[in-house]
Amino acid sequence: MHGKFLRKIITEVITKRDKNFAEKSHPKNEKILLPKVNQNLDINGMISHLFGEMTLNEKIDLISGENEFGISAIPRLGLQRLWCSDATAGVHNFGRCTAFSSPIAMAASWNRDVMQKVGDIIGKECRAKGVSILLAPGINIYRVPTNGRNFEYLGEDPFLASELVVPYIQGVQNHGIITTVKHFVCNNSDYNRHRSNSIVDERTLHEIYFPAFKAAIQRGGSKGIMCSYNLLNGVHCSENKYLLTDVLRRKWGFTGFVISDWYSLYSTEGPLMAGLDLEMPKTKYYSHKKIEDLLQKGKISQGMINDRVINLLRTFLNAGVYGKPVSGKYLEYGRKHDIIAKEVAQECPVLLKNDNAILPLDNNKKQKIVILGKNSNPTPTSGGGACDVIAYGTHSILKAVQSTIGNMTELIYLPIKKDKIKPTDAKVIESADYVILAVGLSKLQDGESWDRDWKMPYKQNQLIKKVVNLNPSTIVVLNAGGGIKTESWIHKVPAVLLSFYLGQNSGDVIAEILFGKINPSGKLPFTMAKNWNDFSSIKNYVKHPSRLSFKHIIPRTAKRYRWNSFPINYLEGIMVGYRHFDTNKIEPQFPFGFGLSYTSFTYNNLRLSSNKLSKDESLEVLVDITNSGKRGGMEVVQLYLKDLECSLIRPEKELKGFEKISLEPGETKTVQFSINPSHLAFYDAEIHDWKVEEGDFAVLIGRSSKDIELSGEFRYI
Repeated sequence: MHGKFLRKIITEVITKRDKNFAEKSHPKNEKILLPKVNQNLDINGMISHLFGEMTLNEKIDLISGENEFGISAIPRLGLQRLWCSDATAGVHNFGRCTAFSSPIAMAASWNRDVMQKVGDIIGKECRAKGVSILLAPGINIYRVPTNGRNFEYLGEDPFLASELVVPYIQGVQNHGIITTVKHFVCNNSDYNRHRSNSIVDERTLHEIYFPAFKAAIQRGGSKGIMCSYNLLNGVHCSENKYLLTDVLRRKWGFTGFVISDWYSLYSTEGPLMAGLDLEMPKTKYYSHKKIEDLLQKGKISQGMINDRVINLLRTFLNAGVYGKPVSGKYLEYGRKHDIIAKEVAQECPVLLKNDNAILPLDNNKKQKIVILGKNSNPTPTSGGGACDVIAYGTHSILKAVQSTIGNMTELIYLPIKKDKIKPTDAKVIESADYVILAVGLSKLQDGESWDRDWKMPYKQNQLIKKVVNLNPSTIVVLNAGGGIKTESWIHKVPAVLLSFYLGQNSGDVIAEILFGKINPSGKLPFTMAKNWNDFSSIKNYVKHPSRLSFKHIIPRTAKRYRWNSFPINYLEGIMVGYRHFDTNKIEPQFPFGFGLSYTSFTYNNLRLSSNKLSKDESLEVLVDITNSGKRGGMEVVQLYLKDLECSLIRPEKELKGFEKISLEPGETKTVQFSINPSHLAFYDAEIHDWKVEEGDFAVLIGRSSKDIELSGEFRYI
């Protein structure tokens, strides 16, 4: 079956399933119970009492899910059924809700406050819908541009992802909702994800793929973590003791619970021994029959079951999810939340090109504008799968532009399919003052369970070239959850706006940016390459990532997965994204951290509080930023560090600080960063720990990883 038709079928089936589930099952209908225990006891006392009252059958019931998104109730002990819901951009599973921008778009905001606001509202809406556990946020690193789920994550840099995930988690959990950061770990491709075996060395794990999870737990306080489908170094993550016990609990001090991804268990004994607490979405390997049989044979101990139960009880009681009534009505939140969702979306799009200041368009002059392209009407609001959210209402780019323009503008819409431009349409395009061409991807390409092509489908590259040949004043609006192939046309068009997926306000925000109501301030959270082979990770990736078949998606037997896995070798090591491009002097199409504005900013007066830094101290870095343009805007000031004399190979530079500031024309603000020894550390696999060496370091302040404006040096002693 052809991949695009299979994607369409699967997407439609999932959408219908979720709609039926929302109609038939709803947490708001759940009976509220209070644990039958003395409420004056502390948490440990409550756990001891409840655990002591539980039978083996009740313990087994608790460690496996039911009804797709439910966690089993034990009414005899006053433990009610708890409900889970996807995902990072909104409350996915129980009807309509506020649909936020995709996480990769929110990462492009480079704004911690944005993440906190989104988490806060999603936490409120979980409470309003009776959801106790949010199956989010997703924080897998953007290793290859074609991962189908890149749109769900926070980009290629572990520091950026760490800084953004912490306020999101805090926003959600402030409302008594449990977050489950996912997918732990190295699920950096969704191609045949049940069988893919990520081969990753120890240093790379600790420097690139672990940090966001560690920050989510130690700084964000996430009470849950979800394991991934894939194998890591030959062992499925759901039964990987190194991950779930040695790293997670012993090294990081995690005290919450570990939940499986849906159908990500491949045995009973392995996950129980490794430390996986909860099988979802229903009983299969954690069944009464399988567990009792293994107990009888002596292959597992009842102590393993007890540990799983105690982890769950501790988490649920600490979070206070038992006995908590549904709080508020969604309709009371709706309009207020929509306004905030729009404010969030306004900070996300990245202006990649704006030759001769063609943007913003002037709404006060007589002009003819033609709008066309696959994504102009309708406009995709999200990728597919767990992060897709059903919004109350959206506007396409076409509808939003129609609402934005005044009487001076003539707007013509051309519903052109693929690259087939009729002679009459060609004349209309030629006669226009400007052409808005909305192209890109949708949930049929960016989605769960598959990877995609690097080039756009439906002959959209050809369409761009044909349109710009007819009219050089062509503005490309690009919807995508990550980087795509642009080399064949990028030099021909004067303006490109990367809008990602902006949720329920997609069309409105795009129109506001095109016509200058909003000044774009997004910065790329990943590197966009000129050529496919410029990515170091591509050399160790599947040859045809977009190929699709049911055998790559539907879970099969444990034996099939265990003995028929295929390796994805992370031989690029720590050289992921801009680390690779900058270190190897490869010119990207657009660098990490890049994004244009309708105004300009100047960087001046870098100063360091000292030229030396020692253990247990911090070094302050200050820089003055001035809006030297004619309109207000926001700038993301980025701090990178370069180790000038390391005993191991290190990247050319690494992001270690950023601040987003708002400036009116002529205004100057001082941005301050603090550097401490942990920012200088690298992971030494020989000692299995982080290490800081004496020596010289460079402080690099810039607009992106390539555009460094100011630099200074200090010595660590």
